[in-house]
Amino acid sequence: MNNGWAVAMALLGFERGEAAATGPIRYEAEFDRLVALATERGVVNDPRIRQRLAWCYAKVQIMKYLGRRTLTKFLAGHHPGPDGAISKLYWSEYHKKSTELALDILGMDAMIPVGRKPSTAFQTDDAGAPNSSMSWAMTFLNARAGTIYAGSSQIQRNIIGEMVLGLPKEPKPG
Repeated sequence: MNNGWAVAMALLGFERGEAAATGPIRYEAEFDRLVALATERGVVNDPRIRQRLAWCYAKVQIMKYLGRRTLTKFLAGHHPGPDGAISKLYWSEYHKKSTELALDILGMDAMIPVGRKPSTAFQTDDAGAPNSSMSWAMTFLNARAGTIYAGSSQIQRNIIGEMVLGLPKEPKPG
């Protein structure tokens, strides 16, 4: 009604654009925590862990590039548009994998988490709970929610397919 869908999509574009520009800072800090966790647990030299850490590092660098690209386009006067869906899908799927790695590093300690929960909305550690299993377990659970809130990963894929790649719209049921 009254072009409500277009308004909602525009607002989501700006929300996702902002997240694309600022999210990499969060994920870079979280990557540093992940490396510290692997070091503390004595698994940083395990080739399987190192490979997964390298994967995480590469993904964070790509997020930084995407964020800078989004910010540059925004400063040049371009509307974030459906490109925000690419960033949202990217970071939410990345965060699932990176927190799975954290729990794998924690091993059995992840089964019965102890320590303080994260104190920030970003679900990151505070100074009093560095790499506690509770903090990582809560971050892991929050990462799953990230694939649902602000548009599920499936919705993001539809937006990318239809609005970025120009694929036909998904058929309506019935």
